[in-house]
Amino acid sequence: MVTLTGGNMISRSLVPEDIEKLRSIHEKFFKDDFTFPDFTKFICASVVTDTKDRIICGGGVKPLAESIVITDKDFSPKERKDALLEMLNASLWYANKAGFEQVHAFVTDDKWYEKLKNYGFNDCKGKAIFI
Repeated sequence: MVTLTGGNMISRSLVPEDIEKLRSIHEKFFKDDFTFPDFTKFICASVVTDTKDRIICGGGVKPLAESIVITDKDFSPKERKDALLEMLNASLWYANKAGFEQVHAFVTDDKWYEKLKNYGFNDCKGKAIFI
């Protein structure tokens, strides 16, 4: 277990006893925003507590499956659509086989965004950002 102290807070690895406390915090503040995560599938999970071991926040890093597709626009729209659907089927199959529940796509073209929405993609809650 990793424990870091800083001022009046302690950052440490999440332990099984933390789950019910986090579930209670989630239920009180976030139940309408997102489902409670399965921290066992995270790359890492930790909590930040006060000096009395009361959880201030908890979370971690969850692996994310992202679909990246490069399309030759010299092909006809029908050929591109058919190829995209094949690519999506393959991406979903591989992601599922690797244990991912979702496949994400970050789209900059409004036409492709609409097409992907027509093929089953849904908007995420919140706005995607990165660091």
